[in-house]
Amino acid sequence: MIYELRIYTCRPGSVATVLEMWKSEGQAMIAPYMKMAGQWVAETGIVNQIYTLWEFEDMNHRQRARQALLADAAFAAYLAEVRQFYIEQEVVFLSPTELSPIR
Repeated sequence: MIYELRIYTCRPGSVATVLEMWKSEGQAMIAPYMKMAGQWVAETGIVNQIYTLWEFEDMNHRQRARQALLADAAFAAYLAEVRQFYIEQEVVFLSPTELSPIR
Protein backbone atom coordinates (compact mmCIF):
# COMPACT_ATOMS: atom_id res chain seq x y z
CA MET A 1 0.00 0.00 0.00
CA ILE A 2 1.19 3.52 -0.77
CA TYR A 3 -0.29 6.86 0.15
CA GLU A 4 -0.19 10.09 -1.77
CA LEU A 5 -0.40 13.25 0.31
CA ARG A 6 -1.49 16.22 -1.77
CA ILE A 7 -1.09 19.64 -0.25
CA TYR A 8 -3.01 22.39 -2.00
CA THR A 9 -2.13 25.97 -1.10
CA CYS A 10 -5.16 28.08 -1.90
CA ARG A 11 -5.59 31.78 -2.49
CA PRO A 12 -6.39 33.57 0.79
CA GLY A 13 -10.07 33.32 1.59
CA SER A 14 -10.77 30.50 -0.89
CA VAL A 15 -10.36 27.34 1.22
CA ALA A 16 -14.08 27.22 2.08
CA THR A 17 -14.98 27.65 -1.61
CA VAL A 18 -12.63 24.84 -2.67
CA LEU A 19 -13.98 22.53 0.05
CA GLU A 20 -17.57 23.32 -0.99
CA MET A 21 -16.71 22.57 -4.62
CA TRP A 22 -15.14 19.31 -3.48
CA LYS A 23 -18.23 18.43 -1.45
CA SER A 24 -20.79 19.33 -4.12
CA GLU A 25 -18.94 18.15 -7.25
CA GLY A 26 -15.42 16.77 -6.95
CA GLN A 27 -15.87 14.04 -4.38
CA ALA A 28 -18.51 12.16 -6.37
CA MET A 29 -16.41 12.32 -9.55
CA ILE A 30 -13.18 11.17 -7.92
CA ALA A 31 -14.58 8.42 -5.64
CA PRO A 32 -15.04 5.80 -8.41
CA TYR A 33 -11.33 6.10 -9.27
CA MET A 34 -9.48 6.86 -6.05
CA LYS A 35 -9.94 6.14 -2.33
CA MET A 36 -9.48 9.11 -0.02
CA ALA A 37 -7.98 8.09 3.34
CA GLY A 38 -8.40 11.54 4.92
CA GLN A 39 -8.58 15.28 4.42
CA TRP A 40 -7.51 18.11 6.69
CA VAL A 41 -6.95 21.85 6.90
CA ALA A 42 -4.22 23.39 9.06
CA GLU A 43 -4.98 25.52 12.09
CA THR A 44 -1.34 26.51 12.57
CA GLY A 45 1.77 26.96 10.44
CA ILE A 46 1.07 27.66 6.79
CA VAL A 47 -2.63 28.43 6.47
CA ASN A 48 -4.86 28.32 3.39
CA GLN A 49 -3.82 24.72 2.78
CA ILE A 50 -5.86 21.58 2.22
CA TYR A 51 -4.18 18.23 2.91
CA THR A 52 -5.69 15.21 1.18
CA LEU A 53 -4.39 11.66 1.64
CA TRP A 54 -5.10 9.15 -1.14
CA GLU A 55 -4.64 5.38 -0.80
CA PHE A 56 -3.37 3.12 -3.61
CA GLU A 57 -2.33 -0.51 -3.85
CA ASP A 58 0.91 0.53 -5.58
CA MET A 59 2.23 3.07 -8.11
CA ASN A 60 0.70 1.15 -11.03
CA HIS A 61 -2.72 1.34 -9.38
CA ARG A 62 -2.22 5.08 -8.89
CA GLN A 63 -1.23 5.58 -12.52
CA ARG A 64 -4.26 3.66 -13.84
CA ALA A 65 -6.63 5.53 -11.53
CA ARG A 66 -5.22 8.95 -12.44
CA GLN A 67 -5.33 8.20 -16.18
CA ALA A 68 -8.96 7.12 -15.98
CA LEU A 69 -9.92 10.13 -13.87
CA LEU A 70 -8.15 12.61 -16.14
CA ALA A 71 -9.92 11.08 -19.17
CA ASP A 72 -13.30 11.96 -17.62
CA ALA A 73 -14.58 15.12 -19.38
CA ALA A 74 -16.70 16.19 -16.40
CA PHE A 75 -13.66 15.99 -14.12
CA ALA A 76 -11.58 18.00 -16.59
CA ALA A 77 -14.19 20.79 -16.46
CA TYR A 78 -14.26 20.66 -12.65
CA LEU A 79 -10.47 20.76 -12.52
CA ALA A 80 -10.32 23.80 -14.79
CA GLU A 81 -12.70 25.62 -12.47
CA VAL A 82 -11.14 24.68 -9.13
CA ARG A 83 -7.55 25.35 -10.25
CA GLN A 84 -8.21 29.10 -10.26
CA PHE A 85 -8.14 28.94 -6.45
CA TYR A 86 -4.79 27.12 -6.20
CA ILE A 87 -1.46 28.86 -5.74
CA GLU A 88 0.62 25.71 -5.36
CA GLN A 89 0.30 21.94 -5.17
CA GLU A 90 2.75 19.59 -3.48
CA VAL A 91 2.71 15.79 -3.73
CA VAL A 92 4.42 13.47 -1.24
CA PHE A 93 4.39 9.68 -1.57
CA LEU A 94 4.34 7.79 1.73
CA SER A 95 4.85 4.13 2.54
CA PRO A 96 3.64 2.90 5.94
CA THR A 97 6.08 1.39 8.38
CA GLU A 98 5.30 -1.73 10.40
CA LEU A 99 4.32 0.55 13.31
CA SER A 100 1.72 2.49 11.31
CA PRO A 101 -1.92 1.84 12.26
CA ILE A 102 -2.78 2.79 8.66
CA ARG A 103 -1.53 0.11 6.27
